[in-house]
Amino acid sequence: MIITYHELRKISPKKARELVLKVLERQKGNVSRTAHILGISRQTVRRAREGPLEDLSRRPRNSPRKLKTELTGLILKCAQRTGFRYRRLSNYLLRTYSLSISENTIKAVLKREGIKPRKRKSSRGVRRPLYDYTSLIPFSEFQLDTKWLLDKKSLPESTYNHMKDKGLPLYEWNLVDVATRARFTAYSYELTSTI
Repeated sequence: MIITYHELRKISPKKARELVLKVLERQKGNVSRTAHILGISRQTVRRAREGPLEDLSRRPRNSPRKLKTELTGLILKCAQRTGFRYRRLSNYLLRTYSLSISENTIKAVLKREGIKPRKRKSSRGVRRPLYDYTSLIPFSEFQLDTKWLLDKKSLPESTYNHMKDKGLPLYEWNLVDVATRARFTAYSYELTSTI
């Protein structure tokens, strides 16, 4: 069975470059012929001829936007002390140290350093779900939540003005069946359950 340069490269880059050097030697240093035989570019042959056998590091020489070591240490120390994850930790650092660090940056630091979230256990160490899903009958248990539609955050300003001008309902009610996850939506002018 013949292994191509590309297959050998996936297994061992060093062996692949050694193969290029052997073929290049047999072809008496002819780069074009070597590239044609192995099915690679001439630049790859030259790189194997002039460079080291091992792959070079792909790490950039400098990272101007990289987080400072002191801040990384602070994030790790606070994460271990508080047990917070990235969102709460970002707010904690802002309140405590007046440091505005992105949640995504904190998430990347925690992932890179292998800091896992603390697991909360019940008194006997057993996880207790909210419902017994195996014995639930459809439409026997419901979850209800409400939303004020004029929250001024999720829709454009013109939509809120239109809702006020036309006297549209201000509250949304969502009733979800726990067993089937069927959703029922209704709207009202007041946040009361009376009709």
